[in-house]
Amino acid sequence: MDKPFVAGTHEGVAEMECPACGGSMHFDPKTGKMVCDYCGTAVDIESKPAGQAGEEAPKEEKKEEISGFDFASLNEQATNANAEDLPIYLCKSCAAELIAPPEQISMTCPYCNSNIVLTQKVSGKLRPNGIIPFRIDKKALPGAMNRYYKDKVLLPKRFFSESTMGKVTGVYVPFWVFNGSVSGNIVFNGDKTETTRQGDYDIITTSTYALDRQVSMSFENVPVDASGKISDALMDSLEPFDMKEVKDFDMRYLAGYTSERFDEAKDTISERAQKRMFTTAYNATSPIAGAGYSNVRRAGGKLKATINAKYLLLPVYMFSIKFGGKQYEFSVNGQTGEVVGTLPIDNSVCLEYFFKRALPLLAGIVLFFVGKYLLGL
Repeated sequence: MDKPFVAGTHEGVAEMECPACGGSMHFDPKTGKMVCDYCGTAVDIESKPAGQAGEEAPKEEKKEEISGFDFASLNEQATNANAEDLPIYLCKSCAAELIAPPEQISMTCPYCNSNIVLTQKVSGKLRPNGIIPFRIDKKALPGAMNRYYKDKVLLPKRFFSESTMGKVTGVYVPFWVFNGSVSGNIVFNGDKTETTRQGDYDIITTSTYALDRQVSMSFENVPVDASGKISDALMDSLEPFDMKEVKDFDMRYLAGYTSERFDEAKDTISERAQKRMFTTAYNATSPIAGAGYSNVRRAGGKLKATINAKYLLLPVYMFSIKFGGKQYEFSVNGQTGEVVGTLPIDNSVCLEYFFKRALPLLAGIVLFFVGKYLLGL
């Protein structure tokens, strides 16, 4: 009888062990299963078989809400931590001593390649409310990048032959995902113009009206990344994530990936979520409020938001591409394949492209004025 899949634990460390050979397992986005790195055994992550006689499968910890926890002390510890102060984790497979930054919650042992989850950082009040597993496999990234390059006409001609892709890291990025509502009022000023005829003149009269509009909107799943080390604009650009695919947190999804817990508390970044809600409310209200008026602009009002948040881990691939002695950083939504990054521009190609586009237009303008001049003669 095969040994059921369980996570080997030791001093706050969980290793994903194969039930067939005892080797390290990782989560495979393509199949949605745990797959052994050595013998290829696949185990359905949804099934949690009971242990053999005398052996008990690890119990799932009760999921707790994050509100009311002292995040400030955790962030202070993370900020002030020196290497000599960081806890040491012992790899169960090879007994190597491992050190991880305060925010890191999963890793691969650099000595034996065992996939490790630091269980103390995903337990109790630090336990995420949910996770979106990786759906895009690393092998699909070259295809995603080719689609991204497709319409980039200003790329250097040598880019495809001389660029090299660096190591791809799959990262579960911590997010606070907000639900809530916005209510209040927005005051707009809108103009109405009336034209009357007096003798040989048109008299234009503009009247300005104050438009007070009541607003009430509900919002679901507004994500705000909770890592201070990653660009907010970069993470915003990777949206949207399909929140219908959120699963109950299971640390087995982390196997084979780098993961981090939040280092920015919900209360610290809730203002970003509220600002996004307010902007959406304004953009949705403006065309309705200004119907029948011209030159509508905001003049005042007051909105308030009532929000709550859940703590989720969302999948992102990160890597760099080296070209011409420079590193260009890229990120890919691990669920949808959306690519975000900066590409090099070849000035000679840019100039060539400009002349191809601009010269026909300039020639047309010149011919137009020459024609007018000749006709004038």
